[in-house]
Amino acid sequence: KVTMDATELLDRYLLEMHMMQLATSDDGRPWNCTLYYVHDDERNLYWASLPSRRHSLEITDNPKVAVSIPARFVNGEKVVGIQIEGTAEVLEASEEIREISAKYAAKFKRDSAWIEDFVSGNTEHRLYKLTPDKIYLFDEQNFPEAGRQQIPV
Repeated sequence: KVTMDATELLDRYLLEMHMMQLATSDDGRPWNCTLYYVHDDERNLYWASLPSRRHSLEITDNPKVAVSIPARFVNGEKVVGIQIEGTAEVLEASEEIREISAKYAAKFKRDSAWIEDFVSGNTEHRLYKLTPDKIYLFDEQNFPEAGRQQIPV
């Protein structure tokens, strides 16, 4: 029996999980990598990465990306996951960098110096943002008749 609607479940899973698979592409060649993430109330996803990484370079040329987040992954149990399509960008505004780096630091136990390094630009890493165009919750446990639920953005 479903005790929460799809949107509530999505928000719970986004909060509980901490890793995502990011898909980028360059000249028709796909790439996929695994990253730690945080999210905000609008379900934008954020991660820290080096601009020299393949996925970061590909975002510069093609900001259209996709993300997959496995939420329940026990062998033999029903599949639960999140799929997101959207546009990625490097964060530039220092207020936004401060807010997101603080959120990231809290989730992944980083100190205040880590936050200040991002705000001051004293790190090679950059913060990236994915703004969703489409979000899907695939949840065979809670929605056995129609596992794929599109969540409004």
